[in-house]
Amino acid sequence: DDGWQRCGAYGRDKFTFHDDAGHPVVDTAKFPDMAAMTATAHSLGLTAGWYLNNCICADHCSEGKCYDGDVAALARFGFDGVKLDGCSSQWDLDTYALAIN
Repeated sequence: DDGWQRCGAYGRDKFTFHDDAGHPVVDTAKFPDMAAMTATAHSLGLTAGWYLNNCICADHCSEGKCYDGDVAALARFGFDGVKLDGCSSQWDLDTYALAIN
């Protein structure tokens, strides 16, 4: 669920869990290989979902690059679904839907 991100102050805008290009910053000490984790779930016949706009860091990035970075990471890591809520500034579900589809 939550806790995958490495909270910080990234780039000139000081995003709390996105780098300056809009990609989510994963805490690799806790999750060294997200793609391997989802591959393991799939090998067990399970699906894996990701909690993106989470509460721990509550990022203020609402730019298109953060939506695009999230969706690219969702695909790159092999997740099957996504959980979204209102903790961060990315509240536009239509933007997510267009980027995912």
